[in-house]
Amino acid sequence: MTKLHLYTVFIRPIILYGSECRAINKVDIQRIDAVDQWCLRRILDICWHDFVRNADIRRTTNQPPLSSITVSRRLTFFGRLARMDENVDASQAIFKPPPEIWRQPPGWPRTTWMKNIHDDLSLLDLGARDKSLEIWRKIGLFGD
Repeated sequence: MTKLHLYTVFIRPIILYGSECRAINKVDIQRIDAVDQWCLRRILDICWHDFVRNADIRRTTNQPPLSSITVSRRLTFFGRLARMDENVDASQAIFKPPPEIWRQPPGWPRTTWMKNIHDDLSLLDLGARDKSLEIWRKIGLFGD
């Protein structure tokens, strides 16, 4: 389990660096989880032809998928932004709608950070403007 501890301390933070600020689509989530699963299989010396299920590896290592950690970190960061005063620049940048003449430049990804937040919050039955710290504490996202 020393290898697993080293993975948790050194490798996982590198993969998760800045994940709360990124707009992530489904392909990115699959890639992040695939790298995580590959690392765990390498640590446990499990080859692809051993036919060990991913859920069994997760249960053995007691590691959550990196995609769930990313969602948690993103919602924690958003909790901080949601409870800010509405006159703060960061709050205005997030919640103020873009000008009516603004159009998304061609070639830009359609998935935005706010769309990720809305998707995450819809899974928890929360709105984007729920500022109560008790709500965030209840779901385990303190946002302090």
